[in-house]
Amino acid sequence: MRNVKIILGLFVLHLFAYSQNTFNKKDVFTYKTPHYYESIELLENGSFVYYSRSEFIKTEIKGNWQLRDDSILVLDSRPQRSRITVLESRKRSKKSTFQIRNTDNHHIHYNLYLITMDNDTLEFKNQFDQTAVLGNFSSFYVVDTQGQYSPTYKILGSRSNIFYIMIEEKRVFENEYWKYYGEYLVPLGIDGKYSNYKLVKNQRLSAE
Repeated sequence: MRNVKIILGLFVLHLFAYSQNTFNKKDVFTYKTPHYYESIELLENGSFVYYSRSEFIKTEIKGNWQLRDDSILVLDSRPQRSRITVLESRKRSKKSTFQIRNTDNHHIHYNLYLITMDNDTLEFKNQFDQTAVLGNFSSFYVVDTQGQYSPTYKILGSRSNIFYIMIEEKRVFENEYWKYYGEYLVPLGIDGKYSNYKLVKNQRLSAE
């Protein structure tokens, strides 16, 4: 009977240790150069921690992840923030005016891309505070000084010509798709295009 208790105790201990390893395990994917570092930790509870560091900028983002079709890693920041907020209105003017600030209501430098009714794209570089343009437009997007692209905003009002726009300058993951290959990831850049580098997997156990 005593031997049975010992065996049972060892089994329970082994099961506990296995469980701890399973739930504390996280996969860490990293990319490193002399002047840039990027990593993402994928925890088994469905959360992640993203970190990047360049010469002047450090970024840390937490959120949730999902794996779809064993090939697409879907990332969402937590808490979620809107990357672009737009208030439309109308004034008697032949011009459309776009006033762009960050979420702290500070003036910013930006590039503005306006998409016409004929699906042509007009580019206005090195803008500050507001841009006034003749014409009607179907949508637009903004690129900040870090090269971060906002989502394309579709104009709602057919007569709107005044647009108050707030841009989130901090990086936001909003239903963002990364390519997943098991041993490495190909991230989506802030320009909305897939990077030409990969984050390589380095599995380890957390110290918690």
